Amino acid sequence: MKAVTLILLFGTLAVFTSAAQAEKQTTSDVFAVVNGSPLSMDLYRFLVGSREQESIERQAYDSGFNAKAHRRQAAEDLVMTELLAQQATRLGMHESKLVQVEMAMAEKTLLAQLYVKQLMDEIEVDESEIRRHYDQQTEQAMYRFMIWQTPDQHRATEILEALTAGKDAGVSEQGIVETPWLQDTDIAPEVNEMVRRLSVNDFAEKPVLQDGVWKVVQVIDKQVMLKQSYEEEREIIKAELARLKLDEKLEELADDASIVFNE
Repeated sequence: MKAVTLILLFGTLAVFTSAAQAEKQTTSDVFAVVNGSPLSMDLYRFLVGSREQESIERQAYDSGFNAKAHRRQAAEDLVMTELLAQQATRLGMHESKLVQVEMAMAEKTLLAQLYVKQLMDEIEVDESEIRRHYDQQTEQAMYRFMIWQTPDQHRATEILEALTAGKDAGVSEQGIVETPWLQDTDIAPEVNEMVRRLSVNDFAEKPVLQDGVWKVVQVIDKQVMLKQSYEEEREIIKAELARLKLDEKLEELADDASIVFNE
């Protein structure tokens, strides 16, 4: 059963392009006959199509890649899957509840993926949208901070004044935290706004209140990743905008549905 499930689910996302071509090939020619049961050529084409991306990638880096051997392996895998499926059927495994549930889930998953592919094909992303999104991007930065923490705002101000003056702040080591590298997107927007303008060893201009604790923040390391060119970012942005549009369509589908859970 698991072999059959693998064939059903293997590379379903990768095979969408070739699946459309396979639908046009409605011939009833037989690829092989296994124990008297015919395997259609369409099944073989489907399996080869599902492995097409793998074949392309391997040819790109493996000079010794043999495309004919790759197709022969697909043929052997298909025949072995049929043999295993036949044996499982003889043992009555296809009648078990678990197998029927897995087959039903495999069918629903494939149909869902095919429909998502259709939605993706219908999504259009204008060049102006890509350009606008690119223009709104800013340079990304990563930081490491030293943070002095205290529950008292007045004490936090004293610590900041002492530290900026180069004096001993009189804070125990237990109140100090040294952070790992953090992306600017992982930092609270109000904090990011303050530290973005700072250089290494600078302090945020005022203590920050987070989770009931006042924090004095010092930038101890900083890396700024320059914004890439529009040509380098274009396809990435286009894919992200398409994904967002797809999410909207899926949310609309869920909002319009009548869903009642049986508790």
